[in-house]
Amino acid sequence: MSRSGQTGRNKNQRRSSRKGDPNVFDRPPKSLSRLGIHPRKSLGQNFLINEPILEEIAAAVVDDFAPDEIGVLEIGSGPGGLTESLARRATPIIGVEIDEELCEIARRRLQNYPDVTIIPANILDESPGRLMMEAGHIGPYVACGNLPYYITQPVIRHLLTADHPPDRIVTLVQREVAQRIAGGTGKESLLSLSVKLYGQPKLLFEVSPSMFWPIPKVHSAVVLIDRKIKNDLGIDRTEFPNFIRALQAGFAQPRKQLHNGLSGSLGVGHQEITALLTSLDVDSTLRPQHLNMSDWVKIYVALKEKYPEILMIGE
Repeated sequence: MSRSGQTGRNKNQRRSSRKGDPNVFDRPPKSLSRLGIHPRKSLGQNFLINEPILEEIAAAVVDDFAPDEIGVLEIGSGPGGLTESLARRATPIIGVEIDEELCEIARRRLQNYPDVTIIPANILDESPGRLMMEAGHIGPYVACGNLPYYITQPVIRHLLTADHPPDRIVTLVQREVAQRIAGGTGKESLLSLSVKLYGQPKLLFEVSPSMFWPIPKVHSAVVLIDRKIKNDLGIDRTEFPNFIRALQAGFAQPRKQLHNGLSGSLGVGHQEITALLTSLDVDSTLRPQHLNMSDWVKIYVALKEKYPEILMIGE
């Protein structure tokens, strides 16, 4: 599992002699050194090396499903650490890895697992469901991965909006991003609400930098997103892009009160916006993170009816 999070130091790691930076290790653990792995900074590669954490992630991915009823799509399989933990629990496993050298390393490591396939590809250029079908799996599947920070949101969006989306996504991401995905009362964000259109996110646990090699500068966390089987929001799925436009308007200036943010983003007078919010029984002085999904649905429906051209309905 490649990219970037729990306290403790692997006994095979050696502390760097650089002064003032006691958490930097200049040598890889023996498990990776034997494989001849050299992380590529351009791809944001930090390898999760703690076996208990790998097992805990694998359990979160598949343990709620029968081993023979679910397939697994792993994004960023790296040297195959998580892949191997998954292969002991479920099949088939399809690993997608952009680094062809790591693909070869993972294939050698996993050669005794016939139901594991490692594909050299960029997941953003592929249809997730089609990858599973081409590997011979036509049933439900789950997706997981240790995502580089710079592609976290594009990959999650790609999975959630796929024609054949996964039933579950479990991903290791930067801790602050995980918190934004999970949201919660008084902590909602454009990201959390966008995710909640398609599924229910939950922050499972944090992972400290010392669990990786090379050690990243940030903490990580594991997030689980279970896909919604039924759309219970009261707006059609085809309207989700326009609903997200309304969210973007509301969160464009997140530190401002709601009436100020919406007015400035939509180009509508303060009095009109305040009157609209009051009619919906929404406090116009709140900041956007304090509104829940039902509040935003009410606001979207009202904006759509009164200012359809602003949200570009139908485009």
